[in-house]
Amino acid sequence: MNPEHEADAPWEPAPVAAGEFHQPDAHANVNRAPYDEVSGVIYKRDANVKRVRYVPEAHAPDLPAPWQGTGETVIRWLFSELPGSEEALLAGATFAFLHHATLAPGARTGMHDHPGVDHVLVALAGYGELHHRPGDGSPVVVRPLRPRDAALVRGAECYRIANPSEETPLELLVLGLRRA
Repeated sequence: MNPEHEADAPWEPAPVAAGEFHQPDAHANVNRAPYDEVSGVIYKRDANVKRVRYVPEAHAPDLPAPWQGTGETVIRWLFSELPGSEEALLAGATFAFLHHATLAPGARTGMHDHPGVDHVLVALAGYGELHHRPGDGSPVVVRPLRPRDAALVRGAECYRIANPSEETPLELLVLGLRRA
């Protein structure tokens, strides 16, 4: 199956209204579906990520028009440790780095791990593959990376990113988090 020919979002759930979302225990799991965990990697398909619709609650009517809130914003809650929405996936982690990576057509990283640093990967554009395995001798699991998919790769997990396209770059946002 060629991932470049798959639909970007075959199913788009309606965003939850902010007033409904921000109620006690209303968003205990910020996902609409159980986590997809294979071989230690938490994988979140875009279609399963909860969306929350925000409209400006405080429109700032006393300020000039350019500073007043208008319209709506849809926030995709990829991971959360806020009270009431804590997932205990990133608890105790501290910021290490944030970078934007672009893999040229046909490029791939080497299989590697980052002991003590978890990586949150978010696909921005293009189509790629996440290859991962928990340790030496383990089978390699291949997962597609489509725009707006997210994955949490634990530091001890060996992984690589591949761009199988011969024409389109693959863009990722990569957040590194240190483990205590």
